[in-house]
Amino acid sequence: MNSLDLNRFKLLLVGTKIPENIGGVARLLENYLVGEAGLVSPQCIWKEGVAQWMATGPSIERLNALPVYSNLSEAVLDCNSVVGFTARAGTDRKTSIKLSDLGKTLPGKVALVFGREDFCLLKEEIDLCTHLCALDTAPHFPALNLSHSVAVVLSHLFTQENNSRRGHFELATTSELDPLFHDLRESMIKIGLNRDGNPERMLVRMRKIFQRASLTRDDISLLRGYFLKVIKSVGGSLDQ
Repeated sequence: MNSLDLNRFKLLLVGTKIPENIGGVARLLENYLVGEAGLVSPQCIWKEGVAQWMATGPSIERLNALPVYSNLSEAVLDCNSVVGFTARAGTDRKTSIKLSDLGKTLPGKVALVFGREDFCLLKEEIDLCTHLCALDTAPHFPALNLSHSVAVVLSHLFTQENNSRRGHFELATTSELDPLFHDLRESMIKIGLNRDGNPERMLVRMRKIFQRASLTRDDISLLRGYFLKVIKSVGGSLDQ
């Protein structure tokens, strides 16, 4: 492994419509030695034409080898944290991490998710993100080109990672967290949260809290044991 790399990051482009952006990003993957990358439901042709011209040199091989995922949920199963980049604000799009802190505070394997050129990420994709990040730009012209946004992020991370090389913790992946959230939902129902308020919305918020906590497999085992006790104490059981 090269001593200067972004090996623990997985860059994902969601619903990309402009092939030049995919070609440009493929070039950046080689510039900054990004460990993994992939396309989620791409909306253009990238294995011929302008995308190939934009990539050039050794990055063409990287471009042609990009895996394609049908949805974001599938693409982030092996990641510990999922960072979505957004230029839009709103109740469900509040940023929770600064770019300057991203590399320093998120250990393990981190997905970097960039949405569509015209309307970024959909709500269901935002819900899969453990963190949201926005790039600082001039207020009168805030929108960055997709490949330029990727370049800004990778340049910052490259500097952060290689100024402070840390050991990688054995954190739980997104797929390993799913049974915990199942147990959490069951415990919420057993204690009556389905009768008052909005339990599904609460579950989404609690899910993000646990995802940001950088849980280990031992942490998950401990928490699942607790939720099982809660469920049994109010008269129920979980499928193991």
